[in-house]
Amino acid sequence: MNALAHMQALYARSDDPWGVARRWYERRKRALLLASLPAEHYGRAFEPACGTGRLTRELAERCDRLLASDGAPAAVRIAQRATLGCAGVEVALQRLPHEWPAGPFDLVVLSEWLYYLEPALVRVAAARCVASLAPGGTLLACHYRPPFDDRACATGFAHARLAEALQGLPPAVHHEEDDFLLDVWIAPARRTEAAA
Repeated sequence: MNALAHMQALYARSDDPWGVARRWYERRKRALLLASLPAEHYGRAFEPACGTGRLTRELAERCDRLLASDGAPAAVRIAQRATLGCAGVEVALQRLPHEWPAGPFDLVVLSEWLYYLEPALVRVAAARCVASLAPGGTLLACHYRPPFDDRACATGFAHARLAEALQGLPPAVHHEEDDFLLDVWIAPARRTEAAA
């Protein structure tokens, strides 16, 4: 079963397959993720693989415009319901990383997604993340570390590909524990002609 079919099967059984709303692990991780963002507010943001939209709701409070997307139609419907009333939020059905939206984005948040991609697609996603970041934009990645059945690649591999796409830029925030890895990178601001 491919990753998308697997996701659709999970959402057919439950509106919250991972217990994002109730599990302490999920609530704590979300709080750390949000606290790790270096800016209080962002103009335009993108959250691929938004799942149930729980994180999307909280990101919306810190963004003027937020595009959240998922490849599973059921997840999109759930996230749309979860974000009703959130100003500036759009939830779209997208097959990522191929249907990557046009940037630039001041913030891209990758949460619990990259490890579902085969290694070659992780490289594609990493390149598209970096290419869509605005100068000085923030890229945040947070992924579960222990092995599980439908994992296609390791969390460490995925985060290393992001660093590689950012030409070895060290993370501004690095948080590592047994359960998850969280990294935040800030893209270089482009040099202006006056500064050159």
